[in-house]
Amino acid sequence: MKRRELGIRGENIARDFLERNGYDIIETNYRCPEGEIDIVARTGDTLVFIEVRTRRSRGFGTPEESITPVKMQRLNAVATH
Repeated sequence: MKRRELGIRGENIARDFLERNGYDIIETNYRCPEGEIDIVARTGDTLVFIEVRTRRSRGFGTPEESITPVKMQRLNAVATH
C-alpha cells in the first residue's frame, strides 16, 4: 500500500470512528491559505479540528511524536482561519 493510500485509509477509519461516537463531520481535507486539516467536526457546541496520522509501525515513533512544533503552529493557524 502506498503512503497516500495509507493516509486515506486512516482518515476514513477516523471519520467512521468519530461518526459512531456522535460527532458531526463538517468537512474533510479542509484547505485554506494557512494550510490543510484532515477533519473538521462538531460535537455539541464544540468545533473539533482533527489531524490524522496513520503509521504502519512505531519504528519511527508514535503518530503523536510526528507532530512537530511547526506542524502544530500550522494547525493552529488553519483552525483560527
